[in-house]
Amino acid sequence: MKREYWNNLAASYEDEIFSVLANDKKKLIPKLVKKYGSPAKKVNDFGCGIGHFLPLLSANFGKVNAIDISYKFIARAKKKHKHLSNIEYITADLAKPKPQLEKTHFAMSVNMLIMPSLTVRLRILDVMAKHILKNGHLLLVVPSLESAMLTDFRLIQWNLRNGVSPSTAARTSFGKPKKSDSRYLRQGIVPIDGVPTKHYIKEELTAILRKRKLQITDLCKIGYPWTTEFASPPRWMKKPYPWDWLVAAKKTK
Repeated sequence: MKREYWNNLAASYEDEIFSVLANDKKKLIPKLVKKYGSPAKKVNDFGCGIGHFLPLLSANFGKVNAIDISYKFIARAKKKHKHLSNIEYITADLAKPKPQLEKTHFAMSVNMLIMPSLTVRLRILDVMAKHILKNGHLLLVVPSLESAMLTDFRLIQWNLRNGVSPSTAARTSFGKPKKSDSRYLRQGIVPIDGVPTKHYIKEELTAILRKRKLQITDLCKIGYPWTTEFASPPRWMKKPYPWDWLVAAKKTK
């Protein structure tokens, strides 16, 4: 997931990239932003994309740093939100050594820590943590591994209800396994539309944040309808629904 990969998605961003903001029906993210926001505070929006969250952040913080690896995303965000005067737009690769960024009271990262490379993920997480002031907060949204497994189970269940045998139901649902599948799954890497994507369990989130002096203050699920996973889910497919993890954590040192 290098810069050119993201630049190539800029023109079709709305069609290619799932909008967490549009599907957060309970407004859990806005509630946390308003809880921790203040006109006296600054915020880093890591992986801002084309700027879905910028109006929300601009209204709740004195200054917003909109940061993304893709200069084409930044260009679209800047054009779309040119009326917002308290936003600085920054093109930066957070995996590169010592990015020149401002330390802020609040940081947001929505489905950005999803690359399959552990090395890159840890570098980026270190950078984000380093640029949060003491007693500041990180708001993190990441795909849930438990939710991905639930979706797999639902697909098998769907096939079984259609009269397919258990062995055929499992095979039809997942196809022929690749040699890399087991190694990837042990790391929580599950393909989304064919792209290897890091998913997290909540205990993992607790561990990796604690190591960086970030203490979880809020942890909940952003629930989505089954239409986010299947084009035409059957009517019987109801709760439990798929979700992303939403975490807020306080920088203790």
